[in-house]
Amino acid sequence: MNASELLFNMPGPRQILVISLSRYLRGQPLREILDKNWEAYPNELPRFKNVPFDFDGNDIPTALQDLKSTIKACTWDGILIGWCIRGYPERTNLLEEVISVYTKAIRKNDAGTKLMFCTGPDNLADATLRNFPKEAQEVLQS
Repeated sequence: MNASELLFNMPGPRQILVISLSRYLRGQPLREILDKNWEAYPNELPRFKNVPFDFDGNDIPTALQDLKSTIKACTWDGILIGWCIRGYPERTNLLEEVISVYTKAIRKNDAGTKLMFCTGPDNLADATLRNFPKEAQEVLQS
């Protein structure tokens, strides 16, 4: 295999959708949190396209519809549900609704989409890397 064939066959960055209530709860956009998380992994970051979804807790029906549209708009390698949604008993109903939207919106050809969870706002990159470790081919190329 020549160099151009190798480049053509290399997978692009993995598409990761990250869903969080951080902007709603603390006023901090998820993009800022993601950027800070990935500072510790500059060599790993190019493997991923992390797309933030700032879930609006003020208008849950609209936020769920927007989430459904976002999930359907792309083939996602992973969808990460943040701790702000899943880590609190009082938000169990919201977590169930988010997972329901996820399962209804994922197309059959997206069956390989990983559903991921983190343990807090400082664990987004770790959760992604835990679910997508470097494959042998990637190790050889780095």
